[in-house]
Amino acid sequence: MELIFDNRKKRMRFDGDVASLLKKLGVMREEVVVKVNGRLAPETKRLAASDKVEVIKVVFGG
Repeated sequence: MELIFDNRKKRMRFDGDVASLLKKLGVMREEVVVKVNGRLAPETKRLAASDKVEVIKVVFGG
């Protein structure tokens, strides 16, 4: 799959769902939005080798 995280793009092999990917990346679900193939994805979304996954950090503040 193609992963975009912290403005870096890379190809990686991964077998699992969004929640497992975030755990592998060391990211808390509450801190990010995940898009798979351009659409928002729930934690239960199973990822495929052909997917394009974007992990976007949410900015907090006021």
